[in-house]
Amino acid sequence: MNKEYSKGDIDGIMEEIPLERIGTTENIAKCVCWMIDDDYTTGEVVSINGGWDI
Repeated sequence: MNKEYSKGDIDGIMEEIPLERIGTTENIAKCVCWMIDDDYTTGEVVSINGGWDI
């Protein structure tokens, strides 16, 4: 998804993210597994973005 960005673009984006890194597919998978496993959370929008849009 990010292959069209230059190294400079990616570095600039990472500076804006509080965790200072780009998320991975493992980050998404962990959240999906949690949502599947959890039987109490309903109707939530989960933003997996390292705090980028706090």
